[in-house]
Amino acid sequence: MEHLYIEATSHTPEVYFNIDENKLCLLGRSFPEDAATFYSPVIAWLENNITEFSERFVLEVEFEYFNTASAKYLLKLIRVMEKYKETSKVPVSVRWNYFKNDLDMKDSGIEYQRFVTIPFEFIGVDKK
Repeated sequence: MEHLYIEATSHTPEVYFNIDENKLCLLGRSFPEDAATFYSPVIAWLENNITEFSERFVLEVEFEYFNTASAKYLLKLIRVMEKYKETSKVPVSVRWNYFKNDLDMKDSGIEYQRFVTIPFEFIGVDKK
């Protein structure tokens, strides 16, 4: 399986795969100048590697902020997971972390949950 790590910048999130937990993590702020250029390799990585997961797969999201262009690509990532779940029966889920005082971010996760059939877990976290 290919390694995946993208360092965070002031406009892009940290992206990494935690092999011990079968978890793809997106952390930070996401408003890249060109969301397609940033997210396309992440989506390609997931499409190329998701069949390696036979026990479970988790997408963990913890955004301070994300723009509408990022939102589009986040949904594409979730749809790749949903398709894999339907064809493989491997449990997949989204762990949506939001800062406890940021209910708008929690609501964003709830909106995503309405569009897909995979389970979401919502976790209020303290701001770091």
